[in-house]
Amino acid sequence: MAKRLVLPAAALLPLLASCSHWFVSGVPQTDRSRPVALVETTGGIEFGATTEFGILTLGRSAAAGPCRVHYFLGPTPMIEDGRLEATGSAFTLARIDLETQPLRVLDRPLTPDDSLLAMWTPDGTEERVVEVTLAREEGVDGDVLQDPGEALPQGAAVLLRTPHGLRFCGLVAARATVDNHRTYYPFAGVDRLREMLAVPATFPRNERVRYRPDDISVMDVSK
Repeated sequence: MAKRLVLPAAALLPLLASCSHWFVSGVPQTDRSRPVALVETTGGIEFGATTEFGILTLGRSAAAGPCRVHYFLGPTPMIEDGRLEATGSAFTLARIDLETQPLRVLDRPLTPDDSLLAMWTPDGTEERVVEVTLAREEGVDGDVLQDPGEALPQGAAVLLRTPHGLRFCGLVAARATVDNHRTYYPFAGVDRLREMLAVPATFPRNERVRYRPDDISVMDVSK
């Protein structure tokens, strides 16, 4: 279920005042440095990323039902209730009413020279960052990370540093040990995201206004 935010006129004043901070403070754009989320589900905890295509998790603990999303709106930790939606791919979407940091997705294959990092939020209030590199060894191919010397949890976001900010490259999917001593971290990469986007969607959809207890109105879009 996708949703579009509809704010009453009275609610626009504090919003505009907040947005104006970015112009008068000399900051050219909003903070998009922590595009990660912690998602509480009925089956456990998921780590994920807040991307231009929504909040993505691996859906290992649950792929449907209610959830609670911990994420960052700029420097501020936020909590919002939502619902999980299976996508027919490696990813599960966590739908919430409000906007998140819309991390752009990488539009090219990764190379061994790319500067990568893994990021997740262990408790929803701060982020953990680990430098990582692609595994390029004999017998190892595809979306696989070298062992960075620190355990990476499932769902940790794999991100690329660029001159224009971070780009989403995937979510850590597993920990693999070869010959009892070589450790790697396969991740669900951009190819898996293309599979998600290739699943047909119903259009047009019915729309209805829903009024939240916090006086924010949202447009629910249902099949």
